Amino acid sequence: MSIKTNMLNCTAVALLVTTLSLSMPAQAGKTGAFIGGVVTAKVLNNMSRRTEAEEQQAANSSRQAAPAPAPAPAPAAQTPQQRLDQLDKLAAGGYITPEEYKAKKKAIIDSM
Repeated sequence: MSIKTNMLNCTAVALLVTTLSLSMPAQAGKTGAFIGGVVTAKVLNNMSRRTEAEEQQAANSSRQAAPAPAPAPAPAAQTPQQRLDQLDKLAAGGYITPEEYKAKKKAIIDSM
């Protein structure tokens, strides 16, 4: 729950308890109002401590370091055939010149 929601709930409880204690006939002076005030204070105190504990827990959980992601596996080395196929696609698409194609093809064949 957010702090605003908790405060609204606390206020509603306090008003309800106060209204109930004031609307009841006082049996022994203002005893009903006193008891209502004690109950209201206890409820507000408990809600405040609970909110603080929830906030502390949220802060602690956000501080915990997330495990480091596993490193990406190294790409598998392409076979000479795969490299030649990729080179053919580049040449067919017009991404490299015929001279670049010949030079790279020679380098791939020489590396075998």
